[in-house]
Amino acid sequence: MTEQQPEQEQEWLTATALEEESTVIFRLLPDIPAGITTADFPARIEIIWTYQSPNESGMPGPEDQQLMNQFEERLVGVWQNAGLGYLTMLITGNQMCEWQWYLRDVDQALLMLNEVAGDLPSLPIDIHTEADPDWYAYSNFMQQISS
Repeated sequence: MTEQQPEQEQEWLTATALEEESTVIFRLLPDIPAGITTADFPARIEIIWTYQSPNESGMPGPEDQQLMNQFEERLVGVWQNAGLGYLTMLITGNQMCEWQWYLRDVDQALLMLNEVAGDLPSLPIDIHTEADPDWYAYSNFMQQISS
């Protein structure tokens, strides 16, 4: 049996919106990855990182952006590359960055998150999880932006 590798090279869709007069950038997985069953990744997790923008743009400053990129790369490394989950959306702007993932096992994912973030400075993140085996939140959002 061949182990299916996650589709690392899938291109992201990008979109922008205005929220309270700040530009918000969306990076979106264009489709549910081929060959997966959404019910195998039934938990949706939102990781919300709040920051103080150094200017009126509402976007993160260079230091925050570098740390956010490092954090995301580590999550992709331990969650997506290990087949534990898929990053479906990244929303950045208006003093907030939010990653949305679908995971196989939240408890295992959070243990791995603590391991990979252990040597990073204390991160200003909040984590929310909910059951969404049909990927309704993702599908609904994608349907709204394509309408």
